[in-house]
Amino acid sequence: MADADRDALLAVVVEENRHLRAENAELREAVAARDARLERAAADLDAAVATIQDLSAQVATLQRMVFGRSSERNGPGGKAGDGGDGGRPPGQKQRGKSGNRRRDYSRLPRAEVIWDFDDGPPCCERCGMLFTALNSDDCCEQIDWQVLIRMIVHRRRRYRRGCRCPGPVTVTAPGPPKAIGKGLVTNGFIARLLAERYVSGRSQHSITAGLARDGAEISGATLAGTVKAAGVLLAPLEDAIAARSRDSWHLHADETTWHVFTPADGDGPARWWLWVFLGPDTVCFVMECATRRCCFRMEVGDLHRLAVAAAG
Repeated sequence: MADADRDALLAVVVEENRHLRAENAELREAVAARDARLERAAADLDAAVATIQDLSAQVATLQRMVFGRSSERNGPGGKAGDGGDGGRPPGQKQRGKSGNRRRDYSRLPRAEVIWDFDDGPPCCERCGMLFTALNSDDCCEQIDWQVLIRMIVHRRRRYRRGCRCPGPVTVTAPGPPKAIGKGLVTNGFIARLLAERYVSGRSQHSITAGLARDGAEISGATLAGTVKAAGVLLAPLEDAIAARSRDSWHLHADETTWHVFTPADGDGPARWWLWVFLGPDTVCFVMECATRRCCFRMEVGDLHRLAVAAAG
């Protein structure tokens, strides 16, 4: 083969190789673009599936809120269209399942906590490419129970007079309102203590142990002194409740024996009487014996409102 022919053939091969390399590069770019589109489509599909799941859960919740026990309409013993009552006569309520309805916790304050990987977004174990974040997160709800007992430090600002006019040289800003003058606890603590004792019916030992578990080791004597001082403050409320009870147009009354430890009257417990007077909106308790009389009257609704007002 002549040199001229060999050079011409080599030029053709080189040109064809150049075209093949260019075509190979274009195909690689097309494949990379297709892979990127597939990854974006997979991410969009995952986001759409998550959104559908969230919407399905919301629709199921709304259906339960609107239609009640809709899943029981076609259950055993019921017929379609009878409301799932199992053939009960109209107007007759189903017994024994009043506590199975779904509770509404929308009034509770909400807080969000973000959970993520410690080292950032994960990556593929083979190629090392980072994962892309979806538009929706996997969410779940839990009810948290926290008890906050804190020591509040009240700083009252003091000022000195800059002039020579007559009057006090220094003045101090007013402090917080105190139901008990030199008491250790706040008004909100007193209201919570009274509500726990006389609304929830907890004993003093139970309250003391509960405070200790939450980090506040308050002695029982302090709590007893607080309740005693607060009882003096509630005396006007006690008299008003008793007066309203006496003016009620209708009362229910009952009594029972009540053994009281009175060492001054004898060696052992003395038999007292505990009376209860139930009116339309009042409840009065009276403890009395033949020699002396001790009255305790408490209306639960007023005490609860007092606790809520003090805590607020």
